This record gives sequence, C-alpha cells and structure tokens, in this order.
Amino acid sequence: MPTVRLSTKEVQVDDFIYVFDVVQIADAFEACVATADAAHCEIDHKPVERRPVVASMDVADKAAGAA
Repeated sequence: MPTVRLSTKEVQVDDFIYVFDVVQIADAFEACVATADAAHCEIDHKPVERRPVVASMDVADKAAGAA
C-alpha cells in the first residue's frame, strides 16, 4: 500500500494520517504497510493518533464560499 511520509513521526496511508510518538514505530508501521493492510499494521504498531486527511480548499473555492 503506498505511503507518504509527512514527517519523522507522521505517515499518510490513503485517506488517513497516522501519528506516532517514536520515530522507530513510525518506521516499522511504514515498513509493515508495504506488505500488509493498514488495519493489521495499526494493531502491531500503535499510533498515538489517526486522523482523516482534510483536503484544503483552493483560492477559487474560498472565493466562492465567501460570496
């Protein structure tokens, strides 16, 4: 499963960002997700937080929303 490393302790998988308190756990989670699904890896490498990715609004959307 493709991942995006947002910081040393944050890993994005699909529509969720996983936050870890230790870099090594984030590393292990990222390696696990390469071979298994995120739900399985989340059990073995417990994040301190899991939050959905929030799409940012572009300038045109903000202008349309403000009108």
